[in-house]
Amino acid sequence: MSDESAAEPVIPTAGPALPADTVLPADTVLPAAAWSERADRLARAAVAETCRDHPGPLPDGIHALLDRYPGSVQCRLFAPAVAGALSAPPEDALPVAAASRLWWAGAQMLDDLADGSTGDAPTARTGAERVLLAMACGTLLPFAVIDRQPLPPATAAHWRAALLDASLLATAGQLADLASAQGPPTAARVMAGYRGKSGAPYGRDAVMAARLATDHPTHLRGWRAFGELFGVLRQLANDAPYEDAVLDTDLGNGTLTLLLADALEGADPSGRERLLRLRERARLEPDARAELRAALRDSETARTYADRVTTLRQRACALLDRLAGASAYRDLLHALLHESAAQALGPAPAA
Repeated sequence: MSDESAAEPVIPTAGPALPADTVLPADTVLPAAAWSERADRLARAAVAETCRDHPGPLPDGIHALLDRYPGSVQCRLFAPAVAGALSAPPEDALPVAAASRLWWAGAQMLDDLADGSTGDAPTARTGAERVLLAMACGTLLPFAVIDRQPLPPATAAHWRAALLDASLLATAGQLADLASAQGPPTAARVMAGYRGKSGAPYGRDAVMAARLATDHPTHLRGWRAFGELFGVLRQLANDAPYEDAVLDTDLGNGTLTLLLADALEGADPSGRERLLRLRERARLEPDARAELRAALRDSETARTYADRVTTLRQRACALLDRLAGASAYRDLLHALLHESAAQALGPAPAA
């Protein structure tokens, strides 16, 4: 792995932890389904209350966005699990999950628009309407969720600052991703974009949840670093190629993924030129997508990529063990890390 592929996180020497022999009651351990449902309800309640003086297209469109982009299970579990790992009530982090739910719905809509994909976009709105709804959903309403919470002033200020900072970092990462066609196709460049567009939002959720249990700057930096590593792994899971190359939107869009960057860096000059030509042809030709898929499954490329994914997972797991003591919630975070790494290395569903 290159030195720039993932910055070395700040690892605190100790962190708040549950005793190693703590056993949580069976009816309160990891109520994942309840967390997910309650986070969604909080997000929609914020939409209803904030938009009550603006009935019609605005709230209807945002609810349609939330329906269109339900978000990943990992995203909704993440903040409550971080809070639980620090002995804080996981439910106290549900507003973080709700704000994140809104943020990701807006971000995913903008990402689809940037890719030129409208798919079954909500209510067949125009591109301009979709941009406006995505901006309201992703940049305005998450603050409404925070403002509705009975938080200590210092915590509320920290949450607002974390949300703003992550949005700016994610925007910078997305801009870097969009510019990938104009710059050198290197793994370091891809990872820089990943740390912004996916690492920053998960870093935000981790540090906001951790703030419920500690205000120690070193511990908060550690949790932000952990969240960033987790977010990069989630991006790699999202990059997992479809079994049917024709359905693979990354191949069709010419997206510079880490797997493709590894293949380009490992190829000789003639092989590199062939991959670049296939990348361009794959935008329009299904046969070229299949050929590019086969090239990316080359044993050496796959081995290099697997090593990168494994290294990221190991670093995230090691950092987590430094940040929190043994508990069912820490186990859940480990399970989410392992699941994300496995998804990154395996084919995604074909439909």
